[in-house]
Formats: sequence, C-alpha cells, structure tokens
Amino acid sequence: MAKRFQLNPKPFGTNPPADPLKRVSLIPRSAEQKLTDNLGERRPVAAKTHEDGEQSDGHHVAPPPNTVEPPTKVMDHEPETKIGSVVPKTAHHPHSSEDIVDANSRHSLVPRSLGDNSLGGRFGPGKKQAFHRNGRPMFSLSDDRVMADRVLKTHSPDMIFFDVKSLLSVVDDIFKSHVPSIDSSAPKPSLVFKDYTDHVSFETFADLIDQISCEIECKCLHGGDSHGMKTTGLHLDSRNTATFSVLSMVSKYRWDAKLVLILAALAVKYGVFLLLAETYATNQLTKSLALIKQLPSIFSRQNALHQRLDKTRVLMQDMVDLTTTIIHIHQLPPNHITAAFTDHVPTAVYWIVRCVLICASHINGASGFKQDQIMSFMEVSEIHENSERLRKINAYLLEQLKKSHLTIEDGIMEDEYQELIQTFTTIIHVDVVPPLIRLLRPIDFLYHGDGASKRRVGINVLTQKHVLLLVSDLENIEKELYILESLYTEAWQQSFEILWVPVQDFWTEADDAKFESLHSNMKWYVLGEPRRLRRSAVRFVRQWWGFKNRPILIALDPKGQVMSTNAFPMVWIWQPFAHPFTTSRERDLWGEQEWNLEFLIDGTDPHSLNQLVEGKYICLYGGEDMQWIRSFTSLWRSVAKAANIQVEMVYVGKRNPKKGIQPIINTIRDENLSHTLPDLFQIWFFWTRIESMWESKQRMLKAHGTKGFKEEEKDLVLQEIVAMLGFGGEGDGWGLVSRTSDLMVRAKGNLFSNGLAEYNQWEVNIPTHGFLKALNDHLLMRLPPHHCTRFMLPETAGIIPNEVECTECRRTMEKYYLYQCCLE
Repeated sequence: MAKRFQLNPKPFGTNPPADPLKRVSLIPRSAEQKLTDNLGERRPVAAKTHEDGEQSDGHHVAPPPNTVEPPTKVMDHEPETKIGSVVPKTAHHPHSSEDIVDANSRHSLVPRSLGDNSLGGRFGPGKKQAFHRNGRPMFSLSDDRVMADRVLKTHSPDMIFFDVKSLLSVVDDIFKSHVPSIDSSAPKPSLVFKDYTDHVSFETFADLIDQISCEIECKCLHGGDSHGMKTTGLHLDSRNTATFSVLSMVSKYRWDAKLVLILAALAVKYGVFLLLAETYATNQLTKSLALIKQLPSIFSRQNALHQRLDKTRVLMQDMVDLTTTIIHIHQLPPNHITAAFTDHVPTAVYWIVRCVLICASHINGASGFKQDQIMSFMEVSEIHENSERLRKINAYLLEQLKKSHLTIEDGIMEDEYQELIQTFTTIIHVDVVPPLIRLLRPIDFLYHGDGASKRRVGINVLTQKHVLLLVSDLENIEKELYILESLYTEAWQQSFEILWVPVQDFWTEADDAKFESLHSNMKWYVLGEPRRLRRSAVRFVRQWWGFKNRPILIALDPKGQVMSTNAFPMVWIWQPFAHPFTTSRERDLWGEQEWNLEFLIDGTDPHSLNQLVEGKYICLYGGEDMQWIRSFTSLWRSVAKAANIQVEMVYVGKRNPKKGIQPIINTIRDENLSHTLPDLFQIWFFWTRIESMWESKQRMLKAHGTKGFKEEEKDLVLQEIVAMLGFGGEGDGWGLVSRTSDLMVRAKGNLFSNGLAEYNQWEVNIPTHGFLKALNDHLLMRLPPHHCTRFMLPETAGIIPNEVECTECRRTMEKYYLYQCCLE
C-alpha cells in the first residue's frame, strides 16, 4: 500500500484568503472538452519496488507493506505551498483525500484528463491517469492559482528598462539559425548577415544572462530525471522547482524583460551548440571540444540530431511568439491593461520559463549528456503538449490584445471625430486651409493638372479660395465626372476650386489602379494618397455630411465655413450662377425662376434650345415601347402639318438609364423618327436635374419647417417636378410639348396619342385659344376616371417627405419602400 503524506494542513474550517487575481481557467475549453469531476485526480505515487529496478542514489526507498513510518515533510522553496498534496483522512480531516485532491485540481491551468480524447486516453478507454513512466506520473498538475501566487511572490519589479524588442530579435535570429550538417557536401543556405548596429548595447545584462544560463545548465545536469525526480518517496516535478529558481534571478524586471533575458540565456546555449556543430569538420579546436561533449556520437546519427532540434525549435518559436505578445501587452496604455492580462500573464511567464528548461534538456540530449539520442515517444509528447499549451495561451492573449487595440482605436477615432465636428461647426477660422488640413491629415499634398502637366502641390494653394469638396467612392462617380468636366470652364475656376476626395472603407490594389486612372485626366485638384485618410475623417464625411453612395459636393467659403453639405442640386440646376451655394442664394434663385421648357432643358440639349429661339414647338417624350414611339412621332408629324406649325421632337429616355435604352436611341436615329439627347450621360443628367429640383424644393420646405403636402399645393413648380419624376419611371411612354415660356402640356402616352388622333375635335379652338391651350383642354376632358400614378424618389438624408399628393387627383399617395438592383 502506498504511503500517504501530510503537508502541514491548516485547521479544518479555515477559509482560504481571497484570491486577489480572481483567476479563471486560462485555457478556454469547448463544449466537447467539459471535464468530469472524477478525472485527473492527483494521486500519491507509490515508491518503486525492487521489481521496478534499482533506485537512484538519494531517492527514498518505500518500506515494505504494513510498515508504519512517520510522515515525512517535503521541503521546497515555499514550504507553505501545497503542490499535488494528498491529505490523509483523519479525525481532524473527515473528508477523504480524493475529495480534497479533486477540490485542489478544479482551478488547474492544465486541463484534466479529457477521457478517451486525452493523452492518457491513448493507452486505452477509461484511463483516468496521465502518462506514467516507470510507475510514476510524468507531470505534476499544479493548482494554477497557487502557482500564480508563487510566481507573483517572485515578482518585485523596479524601474529598470531596456530595449526588449531588440534583444528578442537577436534571440529569434539564433533560434532560427540553420541546423548544420557534418556532411561537407550537403547544400548549405546562402549566408545573409544582419546588421545589428542600430541595436542597443546589452553589456549591462551580459553577466545576468550568463548567470541564468549557468543556472539552467545546473538544473538540467543535477535536477534528476528530466521529467521529474523523487524526494522522500513523493514525486515532485523538478522543473517546477527549477522554474521558480530561475524566476527568482530576474525578480526585479518586468514580465516581458524577464522572459527576454531568460530566452537570451537559452539562445546562448543553443547558439554555442550550433557553432560547435558547424565548425566540427573544419576546426581542430572544435573537434577537441566536441569530443569532450560527445558530439561525434550524435553527428554519426544526423537524422536523430535533426529530429531533436527540429522539434525543439518549434517549441522555441512558440516561446518567442508568446513573449512578443507579452511585450505588446506592456506597450498598452496603463488603463487598458485589464484583468484579462494581469490574471494570465504570470501563468504565461511560468510556462515559458518551464519550456526553456525543457528545451535546454533536449539540447543537452543532442550534445551528448544523454545517452538515448533518439527521441522517445514521451519526449515528443512533452514538446507537443507544451507547444500546444503556449499556443492556446498566446491565442487567448492575442484575442484580448486585439480587443484592447480596437478599444483604443475607437477611443482615438471618437476624439478625432468630435474634433472634426468642432472644426467645422464652432471654431472660427480665418482661412479655409486649417480645417482642410485637420480633415485630410496625415495627407499633406494634392495633385493638380491633367495628363503630363499633373504635379504635386501643397494644400496651401487653396488659401482664401472658395472650395468645393467632391466626395465620392470609386464606383459611382463616372457620370458626375463627365458632366462636371463639361461644366468646368474658366468662369468656374475664377469663382471656386474643386477638390476630389475619394472615400472608401477599404482599399485594394485594384482600387489604387482605378484611382490613378480616374484622376489622371482631371483638371481640378485631387487628394494625394486617399487610402491614408483616417477612419475618423471617413466617419465624419459619412455621418455628419451625409455621404452614402451618391457623390456629394461640400461647399466651403474662403474662411472654411460650410456653405452647403451638398451643392450638387444647385450646381446641376443653375451651374455657376448658384455660387456661393448658400441657402439664401438658393431661395433667391427659386424666387426668380419660372417653370418653362427653357428652364427644364437648360444645359442638357443645346440643339433644342436653339430650336426654341427660332420659335419652334418642342415636344419631349420618353418610354421604352418602340411601337408606341413610332405611332407617337407619326401622329405629331400629321398634326404639325395640319396645324401648320413646326415641332421638334426630342427623345429623353427615362430615369436611371441603362444599356437597354441605347438600342432604342439607335433605332430612333436609324429610322429618323426624331431628335434624341446625345448619349446616356446626357439622358442621366436631364433626369438628375429634375431630381435635383425636387431635392432643392424639399430642402426649402424643410428650412421653413413645413411638413406634409399643404405647402406643396401652393407650389405649382413642385407639382410639375413631381409629375415629371412620375413620367421618368414610366415604360409605356409620355409626352410634354411647349414653346419658349408658353404653357407646358403633358400627358401619359396613350392619352397623348389619343388626343393627337382626335385633332379634328379640338382644332376649332386653336384660333381663339391657341394650339397649346386647345390641346391641353382636350386632354383634360379625356382624363380617365381611374389612374395609377407612381414615382420613385432618390434616397437623400432627411429629405424624404412623409406625404406627397398625386399630381392628377390631389389625393395623398401611398408610400412604399423599394430596394432595387439592376445589372445589365
């Protein structure tokens, strides 16, 4: 029967002190990894019997069965710490030792046995114990809370700082060094020498690194079995003791500095071994040293050497990765180093130092201190288990680090966003340049000119100028650029400057290429390197200025004051006459404006304007039904001949023209049915002007605080605009006819065609009322009792009205939401 040992238990019923770290299990466990309470118990280890072989010197030999021997106290650096202890069931301790052991293991960092899926499960189903070696547990499953407390007791940092990143980079270079081969004919990697001139000198820490290296060497040589040792019959993990011994040597350094110094000590040991191996075949001194270190024997087995070092290097890289993460944690602002870090960094430090000892042990094995040169299954499993542990810890800390960085970035972005709001709302500037610099930083240059004359200039070139910020993405800008280029004359340049600011949430190489292609022929200013625009600036433009998908034009006066958050409607309607794009200017322009055909087609079709000047009637029409278009144009020619008038017909397509409109335009031209707008861009501009008129009118109503359609009933211009928007969405056809500033007659396709076909019924009214009035009266009499009128409004921030009246019956129209994606 194995003997039980008591480690000075506290009186029963005494509550343990509150855990200041409030630790939780470090390694997250998935639902499939839920552990049962009866697995992974710590068990006392039976001492070897004579059947197990001879005991090593200094190890306690278990007494024969039924021999009574007083309990032996196990000594350690911290006598009060109970690691893997088992308390016998006595009168003072009524609970069974198994219950106490299970309670102690609930907070263990190392997951208890995972059943058949665990390492222990490999030995067969239902196995609950961990790996055993010669009848002893391979690992001691320490209580991670107690272990963390012990680590914290070794931690008393002072204000010693040094460049941990530089030293870690040197260590990493050593760990990644090529493993040499004794075969001189084997191919060798090309030599790349790294320049360390920019690294800080580590002379101050050379002695400490040497001491740590000696301590590690000593523990590996005299710590007993590499996997553990026996003391007075009870199995303890010698590496646990060695780990705290090494940690005590660097107690006055920060967590990241501790690790870098200890890894540097391991790198020295590993690097010396590699140097001996590399020069063994060519240097007599190396041969002599190798003979003492028994290197020739391992060199005779190259596969074993590379197997051992390759697996060890994997663990080394995991240690470097986790140490790098801890360095990044220390670089966080103090208020962002939360319990998610402070609860787990000490544990991470412990396991890294422990893995350093494991690596040192395996390097000794490769150097000849161990006779079994081929790695055993236990050694491979040990490296794999510890490597997985470090990766899990690193993954957890990286996740927390990512959250902290996002929190910091969000805080910085919020501050910058509020600063931009103040810059463009409350702060008074004397020039437009300072607010532009705040918005566009860190970008400090612009492109100007087109083609070969394009050059880089500073933002200061815009000083004391009216500036129009053209904000858009890279996908929905072609039409606006086409029209702006035709309008951007010398008269415009004398009034204001345009600055294109491309805004995208994410940039790719394809976006960079498209940006270069778009701005190469622009005549105005273009923001240089727009991919560097800050997130806060993108958010400000989107949320404060209302940029979504459609391009907007922000007007700034020479002092940086915002005149309009979107001057496009005014620009499309009145072009340079809208300057300086203020609300008062917009109100004045509408007060002077009359609704007539000249205003409707201004800037879209010079040919039609010339026909108006000559006194001709102009008939605008649209739709997608070619049969109706042929009939409608034929009827107009007959009526014009009968009424002895000149009519110029112009096909204007429909709203949001797609490629399907182009065949209709081609057919109209081929059959010489009528005149058409030049291209799809001009058709788009014609309808965009009408949308801009509606948006401008709604903005005026909003400025007056008017809601609903009561005010719209008094605005005849707005009613005509709504009617035209309704026509623009029709596919069956429509028509509008007028002359200069005369009455504008409009109707849907079939009604208009029928009215023209009935010319003989209303021609008698032409001498007294005129052609347009006679036609309009006849169409009004032919209005059907039932109708279906609908139109789509462009989505604009805060301008969609709650109610809109029908242009035919004056009733409130029903409102629907339409989501549309049309690809041709």
